[in-house]
Amino acid sequence: MENKILVTGATGNIGKKIIKLLKSKNANFVAGTTKGEKIEGVETVLADFSDIESLKNAMQGISTLFLLLPSHPEATKFGENAINTAKECGVKHIVRSSGMFANANSNLLIEKLLGTTDKYLKESGINYTITAPSSFMQNFSTQIVNDYKNGAIYQAADDAKLSWVDTRDIAAVNVEVLLNPAKYKKQTLIITGSKNFNYQEAINQMNEILGKETKYVAIPNEAAAKAMADIHFPQFIIDLLISLNDSIKQGRFVENTDTVEQILGRKPITFKQFVTDYKNVWL
Repeated sequence: MENKILVTGATGNIGKKIIKLLKSKNANFVAGTTKGEKIEGVETVLADFSDIESLKNAMQGISTLFLLLPSHPEATKFGENAINTAKECGVKHIVRSSGMFANANSNLLIEKLLGTTDKYLKESGINYTITAPSSFMQNFSTQIVNDYKNGAIYQAADDAKLSWVDTRDIAAVNVEVLLNPAKYKKQTLIITGSKNFNYQEAINQMNEILGKETKYVAIPNEAAAKAMADIHFPQFIIDLLISLNDSIKQGRFVENTDTVEQILGRKPITFKQFVTDYKNVWL
């Protein structure tokens, strides 16, 4: 039976890159979007995690599911819906995009949220691979790009180090697993860069390449929460991001693995290479 792949989260940071790579490899796949958005040049189906019927329709004839859940208060239920429906529809393997900090027993919201779905998947009886990346380098070119341009990046991360990873590496690892799921059966693959460094060190590298003098300002959680509330972030997202900051400060992002090199046969993309490749974003 040919391995037909369904990619959920197809319009997101990782999903877009997975779609591009699968397309370049002439893979047999369809893209799943939660609101039915169409992706040009790609067969697209509605895959609404709150709508079981849409999931059933999306999973017809699918062998391998790439499962990436949205940051949502009902994410745990969404995960159960997707996993249960995959089993019912005869999906053979789920590649679950999680995080290296996932922990079902944690008292931190983001760790518990991701870990609970990982645990449910492991106990479901379906074949699985969990891909667990560290913090994205691309956060600097998306979420905090304007802060950098304005001269100061404010984060409630103290001087904690992170093993930053490029989403291009994350996508490439996931594509390798999606195309060869049996090879990675029942494995958790922690995806990181080759070095860990804190925000100040990251910004120093950016300034050197870009010729800027942007500063890093460490702020307390309370200030971060107020800043997000002032621009009308939903309370759930505020709580999620504050728990992420706490996870960073507790050292959950420090580990460096050789997953990228082992699976892709090359070193991870460096932060300096990332900044060089995206430099026009900050200029």
